[in-house]
Amino acid sequence: MDGLDPQETEEIIRIITAYFRKVTGSEEETQKMLAALVQTIQEDSAKLVHLGDYVFLVLVRAKGVVEIHTMGDTNSPRELAKSIKMLAAYLKGIDVKIAYTYAEDKKFLKLAKMVDLEVEQYKSTANGKPINVFLVKL
Repeated sequence: MDGLDPQETEEIIRIITAYFRKVTGSEEETQKMLAALVQTIQEDSAKLVHLGDYVFLVLVRAKGVVEIHTMGDTNSPRELAKSIKMLAAYLKGIDVKIAYTYAEDKKFLKLAKMVDLEVEQYKSTANGKPINVFLVKL
């Protein structure tokens, strides 16, 4: 988070920490996830993008291909849709052709309709659990 003003950095940390607390329900697990995220963003292929009330972890997987992870209050579909729309515009602007994410549920399909993105859905497994993979061509 080099080059960000202290207020921006503080807001990013607040959003991510609140999200991890909600997901884990444990301060110990939250701290572990924060440490893992800090380690991840040390890599050149990983960036945090702060848009609205959300922080997106963008992982470059190949030329023009990124994996996205959303952190923030996902109970507000309209706000999330607005931020995803901004993210899609940002990614197009830096020559990303394909973005994908994955989840156990299918909430992303509803969001995709709200932002008018064409989404392809695939079934897969991660850590032995079934997941839905959502792919968007930008």
